[in-house]
Amino acid sequence: MVGAVTWYGCSVYDSSLLLPAADSGVKDSSSATDAGTDAHDASKEAAPNPCPDFGPPAAPSADDPSNDGGQGFVVAVHTIDFGFDAGTLSTIGYDLDDIYTCCDGGAESCKAAQAGATHCDDVSGRDNSGGQLLASLFIIDPSQFTTATVSQRLQDGVYSILLQVSDYNGTPNDTQVTAALYGSDGVESDAGALWNGTDQWTVDESFVVNPNGMPLVPTDFDTAAYVADGTLVMHLSFPISLGTTSTDTFTINLTGGVITGQVVSAGNGTFALTGGNISGRWNVSQLLNSLQTVTIGANPICPTGPGASTYSFVKQEVCKYADIMTAQSMDNSGATCDALSLGIGFTADPALLGTVQAAAVKTSLCDSDAGPDDCTH
Repeated sequence: MVGAVTWYGCSVYDSSLLLPAADSGVKDSSSATDAGTDAHDASKEAAPNPCPDFGPPAAPSADDPSNDGGQGFVVAVHTIDFGFDAGTLSTIGYDLDDIYTCCDGGAESCKAAQAGATHCDDVSGRDNSGGQLLASLFIIDPSQFTTATVSQRLQDGVYSILLQVSDYNGTPNDTQVTAALYGSDGVESDAGALWNGTDQWTVDESFVVNPNGMPLVPTDFDTAAYVADGTLVMHLSFPISLGTTSTDTFTINLTGGVITGQVVSAGNGTFALTGGNISGRWNVSQLLNSLQTVTIGANPICPTGPGASTYSFVKQEVCKYADIMTAQSMDNSGATCDALSLGIGFTADPALLGTVQAAAVKTSLCDSDAGPDDCTH
């Protein structure tokens, strides 16, 4: 592993650490929009809507008074909630397609990938078909596909998701902050995570443009993030890598993503996020490809070989739950759904950015000639 860059000191960073140069080639996600949020137009606000589309809070109209608009903080995801503990699915996620399917005749936003499949939205039009998929996978291997299994490794400090916020005025309303996301392969201490704000977390080099440079330039960031009534809102597309065991890593690639969390003081000038929500679109082909890095029992989940029957079952479930388009502009176009909506709950606590390290290699355990797969094959 490469220890290319080391961060020292406290968890408050200058805003320059998150603002790439104009010619850096990094794609700013500030222009990304969430269909559910943008759809709150004047006509909908004029009268009660029997089928509301539940999205993150809108940006505030003005900043709250503050003498310090340059605060910054870093948090590491501490707990995660897929919403299916005890076999039940809770209300997690946002309305991503501006359609409350099954409410008052609400139609699907795209054609079902599996004939006859329906995808009724959760409370307030929330899209979370991916959560239902994960709940169904609980049947295959209850020891791996549980919130407790994934959360325990987060709490032990084996890996996490890091969020960095800068240009924050420290009040409940800030019209513009900069937020970035990093993957981490764990804390640098052999003792594991202490969760007292002193943990230094490694930074996966695939989340930075300049692993050997200073300051770090993130690949996944939003310069138009904001805080509204105490809730941080950021929009971006990003991968989430979660290890269900010490060897298996399952990657969830979300597009059109939105991350929210209530910003609360954690003392000593630091902050934490509570009631967090990660929501986005999970492409079917990428999902099926990610399965090929995971084993169930002694067998990898592959289209051919000993794990073929498991792969076939999972693929059938994936295609059954596909309820949305990967590209937001294609919603309601009559195209066949090629993605699943997904919502994930989380909490995050104060953390420090540590050294940049080489990304963990995630290789397919299956025949390399199998090629990409989707619901059309």
